[in-house]
Amino acid sequence: MLVKSLVAGLLAISTLADALTGSLETAHSKRLVPPGRGGKKPTKPGQPGKRPDDCPPCFNCLLPDFPCQQFAACDQANGRCHCPEGFTGENCAQPVCGGLGELNRPGRMENTTCECSEGWEGINCNLCNQDAACNRFFPKGVNGTCYTGGMLVRENHQMCDVTNVKIVEILKGQKPEVTFTCKKEDEAEDGAANGTCSFQFWVDQVESFYCGLDECTFETAGNNTLYKCEKIKCACVPDQFLCGKDGSVDLTDFLKNTITGPGDFSCDLNSQNCKFSEPNMNTLISSVFGDKYITLGCKSAECLHISEIPGYDQPNKGVSTLLVGAGLALTLLFLIVAYALAQSLFKRSNSPLEYLPDADETGKLLHDFVPAKLEFEDISYRERGANESTSKPILDGDIFGSVKPGEVMAIMGGSGAGKTTLLDILARKKKSGKLDGRVFVNGSSDYTDKEFKNMIGFVDQEDCLLPTLTVYETVLTSALLRLPKNMTLLGKKMRVLETLNELGIMHIRDKLIGSETNRGISGGEKRRVSIACELVTSPSILFLDEPTSGLDSFSAFNVVESLVHLARNYNRTVVFTIHQPRSNIVQLFDNLLILCQGRLVYSGAYLECQQFFSEVGYNIPKGFNIADFLIDLTMELSSGSGDSSRSESGAQSPSTSSDDIHTVERTDSQGNLDTTNEWLHYQIHRAEFDESANARKRRQRQKFVKSLGSGVPMPDRNLDELVNLFQTSALAQRIKNGIQEDVDQADIAEAEDADDSTVGLLHQRARFFNSRISFLSQLKIIAGRTFKNLYRDPMLLLTHYIMALALGLFSGIVYYQVTDDISGFQNRLGLFFFLLSLFGFSTLTSLNLLFGNDRIIFMRERAKGYYHPAVYYIGKVVFDMVTLRVFPPIILGSILYPLVGLKPDFNSFLVFIATLVLFNLGSSALVFVIGITLGANPGVANLVGILVMLFSMLFAGLFVNHDSVKIWGIDALQFLSVFHYAYEAISVNEVKYLTLIEEKYGLEIEVPGATVLSTFGFDVNAVSRDLFMLTGFLGFMLLAGYIGLHYVLVEVR
Repeated sequence: MLVKSLVAGLLAISTLADALTGSLETAHSKRLVPPGRGGKKPTKPGQPGKRPDDCPPCFNCLLPDFPCQQFAACDQANGRCHCPEGFTGENCAQPVCGGLGELNRPGRMENTTCECSEGWEGINCNLCNQDAACNRFFPKGVNGTCYTGGMLVRENHQMCDVTNVKIVEILKGQKPEVTFTCKKEDEAEDGAANGTCSFQFWVDQVESFYCGLDECTFETAGNNTLYKCEKIKCACVPDQFLCGKDGSVDLTDFLKNTITGPGDFSCDLNSQNCKFSEPNMNTLISSVFGDKYITLGCKSAECLHISEIPGYDQPNKGVSTLLVGAGLALTLLFLIVAYALAQSLFKRSNSPLEYLPDADETGKLLHDFVPAKLEFEDISYRERGANESTSKPILDGDIFGSVKPGEVMAIMGGSGAGKTTLLDILARKKKSGKLDGRVFVNGSSDYTDKEFKNMIGFVDQEDCLLPTLTVYETVLTSALLRLPKNMTLLGKKMRVLETLNELGIMHIRDKLIGSETNRGISGGEKRRVSIACELVTSPSILFLDEPTSGLDSFSAFNVVESLVHLARNYNRTVVFTIHQPRSNIVQLFDNLLILCQGRLVYSGAYLECQQFFSEVGYNIPKGFNIADFLIDLTMELSSGSGDSSRSESGAQSPSTSSDDIHTVERTDSQGNLDTTNEWLHYQIHRAEFDESANARKRRQRQKFVKSLGSGVPMPDRNLDELVNLFQTSALAQRIKNGIQEDVDQADIAEAEDADDSTVGLLHQRARFFNSRISFLSQLKIIAGRTFKNLYRDPMLLLTHYIMALALGLFSGIVYYQVTDDISGFQNRLGLFFFLLSLFGFSTLTSLNLLFGNDRIIFMRERAKGYYHPAVYYIGKVVFDMVTLRVFPPIILGSILYPLVGLKPDFNSFLVFIATLVLFNLGSSALVFVIGITLGANPGVANLVGILVMLFSMLFAGLFVNHDSVKIWGIDALQFLSVFHYAYEAISVNEVKYLTLIEEKYGLEIEVPGATVLSTFGFDVNAVSRDLFMLTGFLGFMLLAGYIGLHYVLVEVR
């Protein structure tokens, strides 16, 4: 109804179209003839003196009533016009026949056409079509050449058909044509352009108006010519079309006063398509006919000597659109088949070997393994920005320890003790706070971050693996990306099998990892797969954060046993955090480090732990789990001894008092259960309940620790005293002295530049592993992994394709064969807006690709140096964006287009499809940016994505008319809307050349589609610009997405 309401407003616009066609129909009763023209007698005689009234005045171009047409020169001596080639008569208004260069060429009689001489053609016979016709311009015996290449050499003539659709349509069978002639003059002394051109507009070979162009320059670039003229003057031929004929529109004043230049005439030499452009004339053409300028199909001719012909060889004419389309289709089919074959080969090349390598073969897989002793001292850490004078550090600065190759170190402590923080610092993970201390490997800390990464492996607490890959493929991906590039593919595969065998998971190598919805391997097996991904690089040191977290007791024991086996049999150094392990797991430890509230309680050999605590008064019962005892002990000491003494002194316990204070009647006056008072009481005394619960837990822990002593009194100490006891112990001093001795020896070896030292060998090995595979090789691996993930979990892909197929059919039925009236116009705009909304909101599914598991996998793999961030981004763009955003619009558009009955033109169809694809890609890239920057909070990201889409829809052009917005800045918001560019391009592409016919109350109204589009605020000449802007928007958003990925998705602990 909104669009139909425009009918009344468009009645006035249609009057212009009616007036333009008036010259072709019955004459009106009132004639619009300018004074002094069209046969009217001048008010003054042409010459002095009396003459009879029935005697017309003699022609004299010196008088204002007798102008020379074609802007011909007037002879000042006799008042006669010097007509240009192709025209004759007193005022140069009569076309001539014959052929160019003939003397006394006959003028063409009125209402007739010329019969040109042999070798010539055109309205006024100025175009040669045979070489022999040009011989008259050259001396006898010298042959001329009729050059039709289109490049101006001296003076060329062009005969053009006007190809503007609406102009041709309005003329209803009468043929609009243009003659165009340009002459290259010698260059002026001051270097100014002084070429001239002339332009005539004809309808059925009757001249309508003409223009003279001065100060022209002529350029040729490739297959295009451009004639640029600074000054233009135009004039009407009285009583002709557009100039007052039979009461039609009279553009006399417009042409004379408004068309002033600059103007240009450009042609494509290959297609012979040309255009004539002048700013004010373009405005008229755009407003009335919906085109940017006058478009022409031209033939050019110029008589030259063969030596004067330009040496440029014109390319062969292009093949037909059908052949191009068929070629593109075949090319696409070939690429798909080739890619499928490549993937098939790729899958076979990644299939696991059927045998394990022997000892000699595995010895060649990597350079000699270098054992690494890990030592650290004075470790402290504080959150950045915290007040150092008042805040409590997370790690207090007195933490030290040492672990040798072939040993495992377990870092234990209660919740919040700082275990994971210490492990991150030892592994050189990027931390957000301020840290101090020194970490040594074989006595040296002089390793770059890259070198250190290449000698360690790090396994996070939570397993983040792609659920669609097999165990073998998961570990192989790590090997292919992280092992040196000069290591063969066979060698890397063999190293993967060796690692799977070391961890006892060879039997599940072909099983999928699985997820919560698709069952795969067990939790313990996933943990060992995560370890395998690190172990495959044969690291000297392996760090693990809570490797038994979330596992049952049996699986936890198997995982720790695998780590101990790895350390002792392969001489690795293993460090991990663990929380209250079972006694059979504790017995496997070589070294133990106990933390409490960021402070070091014990660090040393596990076998010396019980002796130390016994010496300081804490006897551990035989057969009891030492881990449980020590954690409960440290937690009790950290809570202070004041509560204990108060409880023992006979003071009223909190539990007793709370039982008395917090007794609440739970029934109403009628004896029914009523918990309202109970809840109200709890809200008021919540703090007291919490305090009572905490006190109860402390008393239980005190009783438990005391019971462990078998009646022997426990020392009354706090945490500070226990920490000081260890720091001053002989055990602690021995460890510190050992660290210093190793550092001194490493300094001596470094001073002697001993490459055969363990430090030198570690540097060499790190540099060897730093020679990773190339960018393209990384891209191939990540692309293959992404493709596997896509086709093994195809639900999202299939949903998009089925949606495109189903909605293409549904929309085609709903809008079947739209009509060319106002209702059809409304249906078209509604359909286009529906399509853009559909694809715009469907791109929000890209947010799911950047949340959760995928996001964590990328951040962890990037931190471990798997690949360059651009590799992951390109893989996501190619396999997620292209597969989900390119093919669905093509499928939907191909089904929808013929059913709806949209413009039956192949080029228009291509623009339609290209617009949908570019819009879909641009919207998806925008969602990528939102997902990357806000993906840590999915709810916020979804909300922002929806709001951005709604904002873009608001300024698409349907809800808000751009031309009606008068507030400064608001009208510019449409240029930020991806919907605006797509909606304008797709609407103009379809409606621009339509003539909408509406019948109301017996009145038939014809309205050009371009006029309606202009009323809606659309630029009818902006299709190319809109496609360019969509492409630019896509490129900008892809760049912004990568910048966000590079700087935002960084692992910081």
